[in-house]
Amino acid sequence: MSAPNVRQMSNQKNTFTEPSIINERDLSKRCYVTFYLNGERIREYNGKNVGISLNPNRAKSIAERQQLLKKLLFEIRKALEIHEYPHSTRSQKTVVANKPGKGSEMIDPSAISTLFKAVKTKLRSNLSLKYKRNLKTIYRQFRTFMSNEELNGPLSAISIVRIESFLNQYNSTGTYYMNKRRDLGVLFTLAAKTINVNVKTVQESSKIKSKAKLHKPYDKSQLKPILTYLLTYNPKLYLCCLLTYGAWLRPHEEVRLLTKGDFKKDDTEVHLSGEGNKGGKVRVVYIPEYAQTVIKPILEGLKRNENIFSLKKEPFNESYFNTAWSRAYKRMYALGLIYEDQTIYSFRHTAAIEVYQKTKDVYLLQKLLGHSSILVTLKYLRSLGEFSTDELRDAAPQL
Repeated sequence: MSAPNVRQMSNQKNTFTEPSIINERDLSKRCYVTFYLNGERIREYNGKNVGISLNPNRAKSIAERQQLLKKLLFEIRKALEIHEYPHSTRSQKTVVANKPGKGSEMIDPSAISTLFKAVKTKLRSNLSLKYKRNLKTIYRQFRTFMSNEELNGPLSAISIVRIESFLNQYNSTGTYYMNKRRDLGVLFTLAAKTINVNVKTVQESSKIKSKAKLHKPYDKSQLKPILTYLLTYNPKLYLCCLLTYGAWLRPHEEVRLLTKGDFKKDDTEVHLSGEGNKGGKVRVVYIPEYAQTVIKPILEGLKRNENIFSLKKEPFNESYFNTAWSRAYKRMYALGLIYEDQTIYSFRHTAAIEVYQKTKDVYLLQKLLGHSSILVTLKYLRSLGEFSTDELRDAAPQL
């Protein structure tokens, strides 16, 4: 591409054209200052190459962006005239004059390439499979949403407006939105770090307050009718719920992955390694007799590494019990067996409350549940609600 027909300027090092502003009347599109340096076209999206913190693409209005662009243009022109372009610190774009009268443009990797490297780095880390899957999903969704021009441009040129437009697709609930925002922020932070650029676009995007939602525990009178129904409706889901309640195991991360080899001492215990449970610690849980009678016939026909639900080496996918529970829930709710906010995790929560009411020992409960911290265990007890009248009477101060 040939240089535009504008006034040519030069100094002892470089020849350059008059910088000009390129600004769209749409905040979702990037703006920049452009000029030619030694025959090479340059686009500056921020003030890094002139040593100032200035980013017009983060402006909240067209007027504000135009004002910032004018300031950026002034600083670029001044830096060119006094031989201080580019600034010595590493930046998005650096122009080096290799030979008199000829320059070359050295541009940092594109946004898509740096984000891709960030994903690859995270996938090699010691993270949970669910977390890795979430990062791959947000990368794929973001890549699909952005234009080719944005993906091939610098990471710092992606505006807050575009970030928020992407995230607003997931604003059906505060939790859903904030989870997507967190995952995207992880990738942006790591991507920016790899190219030594400070990018806080995601961190500065809007937040949505999410409400903590606990799994409502079951009343004691609900347990047997629900389990009886599940035994007929879906025996595999029944066994999952039975182990979630009776052995305090997590349904999706632990129960779903159980193999014959995890059962020890004549099938009365389950032994999980640190890698086999969310708490990250070696864990042993007792299997109550009512669960043993269901499990033993299943284990008799399995090999050591075969799953107790799929009856194969490969377990069911992560969504298997979620899907099964959703279908069963609709039926049980219609029958009046179950109430709102009661989930498959409510079995584990109900068991935790029952243990605490019997023992008042939080540390024992932490061990049974396999929590990494006592603080996590205390969250379970928030659903305990009001103490009994006798407990309140006994605890009341005396005169």
